Amino acid sequence: MANLTNKKIAALKPREKRYSIAIEKGLTVRVHPSGQKSFLVRIPQNGRTIDITLGQFPEMSLMQAHQAARKQLQAYSLDPVAGYTLRDAFVLWCNLKRGRIVSYADEKRRIEFYLMRHIGNRQLDEITAPLVIKIVKPIENSGKRSTLKRILMRLREILDIAVCAGYIEHNPINRVSKVFAPPVTKPMASVDWRELERVMRIFLKADLRMQNFFLFSLCSMLRPGEVAKLEKSWIEADTLTIPSSQMKKGREHRVPLTPFMLRLLEREKMFSPHPRNKYVFAGRKSDRHISKQALAKWLHASDLRGQLVAHGLRSIARCWLADNGIQFEVAEACLSHAVGDKVYRAYQRSDFFESRKSVMLRWSSFVSECAKCAGLLDDSFGSSNNYTQPNTNAALC
Repeated sequence: MANLTNKKIAALKPREKRYSIAIEKGLTVRVHPSGQKSFLVRIPQNGRTIDITLGQFPEMSLMQAHQAARKQLQAYSLDPVAGYTLRDAFVLWCNLKRGRIVSYADEKRRIEFYLMRHIGNRQLDEITAPLVIKIVKPIENSGKRSTLKRILMRLREILDIAVCAGYIEHNPINRVSKVFAPPVTKPMASVDWRELERVMRIFLKADLRMQNFFLFSLCSMLRPGEVAKLEKSWIEADTLTIPSSQMKKGREHRVPLTPFMLRLLEREKMFSPHPRNKYVFAGRKSDRHISKQALAKWLHASDLRGQLVAHGLRSIARCWLADNGIQFEVAEACLSHAVGDKVYRAYQRSDFFESRKSVMLRWSSFVSECAKCAGLLDDSFGSSNNYTQPNTNAALC
């Protein structure tokens, strides 16, 4: 009865005498007159048959019985039944991580591409360190060491979950990463905040909408993807509230909008190809936002290639905050960074919003003055924030 399922086993009725139903390669379900059902595997040995009880149903599922029977058949050097595959363990990982890690969709796609399409249907007890090394070797050969590191990390997680679920007894690749050279970490390209005026002169070559997008990205200190996906409904008066579901760390983030930033948002309405789009920065299609790579692509094609990337704008802002005496916790809150250990964060739950208002005013003022000195904005754009900028921060016109 090859198509036997847990539901069909549960529906089996007891009889006056016990009876058995063969499933596959010696794996059998036995139904007792009492109604109790048990799994057993029949082993041919020296001209007779040995029945080894595996467990009771429903405490043991059909799939668990397959895995238990597989071990017994292998122990007697017999052709085993199919048990849990790597894909079965991957499904457990997906159920556990979905909605809990921001990068879930990208991680799942990466695992599918580099692992599942090659060994997803392999039996879990056939997954070995040499096999995994062979599968991921092309990733290393292509120079994608960071990708290799993430793939091995996620595969360890998948197999650890499989161990906890009872699918396998141990994780066979716990130390496999020792075979590969660690990735060389390199900070993202950025420039000193004192060079911001020079950067803005290069941005004179960009169209007005890209200039506007650049200035708002710089002022907001948000990640490139977060800026691209901003929705108009998140703005109320002079506060931008980004839902936790859209933030890297899964925490709601409030951004104080300075008068300068609000003027940039107003100017975007003139540039937008789809003014009724729900996104602040509309994309080419009426229901899409601007590409998360838009700024990165422009920088890569400009004279700033190799000197500055889109994420580097946050570094410029963070260094400015440090050099201008901004309290560490306030500065980190501006960039939506988590500070301290779990105990610290359990007690300290403020987002320093009120303190960040004055900081954002000072930062916007500096950015505005740099833009005017570089010719990116003229005086008709208005004064920056009605804030007197300290001489130490003044743009060098």
